[in-house]
Amino acid sequence: MLLQLIASLTPPSPEEMDMVERIIREATAKSKDGRIDQSDFLNHAASSARYSLFTPMEASIIFHFAGRGIAGQRLALLDFAQLLDPRWRPPHESLVDQKPHVASTSILHSVLHSSYNFVQGGESFFVGVIHSIVSLTFSRVCWCLWCNHRVSN
Repeated sequence: MLLQLIASLTPPSPEEMDMVERIIREATAKSKDGRIDQSDFLNHAASSARYSLFTPMEASIIFHFAGRGIAGQRLALLDFAQLLDPRWRPPHESLVDQKPHVASTSILHSVLHSSYNFVQGGESFFVGVIHSIVSLTFSRVCWCLWCNHRVSN
């Protein structure tokens, strides 16, 4: 499931990754300690381009993966190395396209399975109705006792 989700995402183009790398390199070079946080990244991206290049969510994703899930830390250029690695490739298509093996079942088995699910749904409905009736009756009794009223039949 996770592999299918990852494969469905379109990877960024090399030009977009070059832009990310350029912004990270320039922002870390301008900082005093050679480290940047998410706001430094967004500020430098906004000041170095005419239009807004990144949303805060995109910056959050970049820093999440570069910081290996630890939020709020200042990262150096070396921390972004794995994220910016041009040799990274998407997972193999064969792993994504694997379908789970479904055993063939008889018609009788299918009918029995559907009947079982129907009965389970009916029981759940019945329990929900009974619960509603009991909770309403209980709340009415409590209300009447609290108000010093007699419960009517």
